[in-house]
Amino acid sequence: MAKNENDIEKDIPEVLEDSLNRTEILLEENKKVIINVVVGIVALVAVFFGYENFISGPAEKAALEEIWPAQQLFEQEGMKPDSVADEFQLVIDEYGSTNAGNVAQLYLGISLMKGGNFEKAQYALEEFSPSGLLLPGLRLGLIGDCQSEQGDIDDAVSSYSEAAELLNSKSGSIYFLKKAGILLEQNGQSIDAIEIYETALNKYLKGADRTYDNSRIEMEKYLARANSSK
Repeated sequence: MAKNENDIEKDIPEVLEDSLNRTEILLEENKKVIINVVVGIVALVAVFFGYENFISGPAEKAALEEIWPAQQLFEQEGMKPDSVADEFQLVIDEYGSTNAGNVAQLYLGISLMKGGNFEKAQYALEEFSPSGLLLPGLRLGLIGDCQSEQGDIDDAVSSYSEAAELLNSKSGSIYFLKKAGILLEQNGQSIDAIEIYETALNKYLKGADRTYDNSRIEMEKYLARANSSK
């Protein structure tokens, strides 16, 4: 038997919740990819500075020698995040003013995130001074994750939106705008979510080649969902 209009309206929250839950799982999986990308970039930066800058002074050279074992621990599966975080904290305490100490700050933040200590992770990431085209935006996106986990919805949305603007790329910007929109929907702010999704569609996906067809279709679905629940 066909459902009447009232029955459909009753089903919307349940459908929305189920859809958000599935998307949450997808985003959590993607977050691991983002973290791995950050770590890969940091490793390259560390190698570059190791040859170009770290050897320029005794403190830099000593810091590089200290951070290397901590990086090896970070990459080992099964290592407790808290133990790894302690290793990077030692580098920071001793060589915080060096380039290696700065890199250790990012590793510390990610290690603390993996351990579920989001308040300390946010502080560590805020202390990290990023450079280049990718790290500033990725750092803000990770800070947004920490804020989201702590229930700081407005700050998280702001960080995600700024991360998208800094990255200014179809893939990275869309990823963080998607997180911002879903977070807003989960907190009953559908109108604000609509604005986020429209930004993704009009600023980053409008005129994009066929590579982004799936992203465009997905974002249009999110927009329709937010419109249906406002």
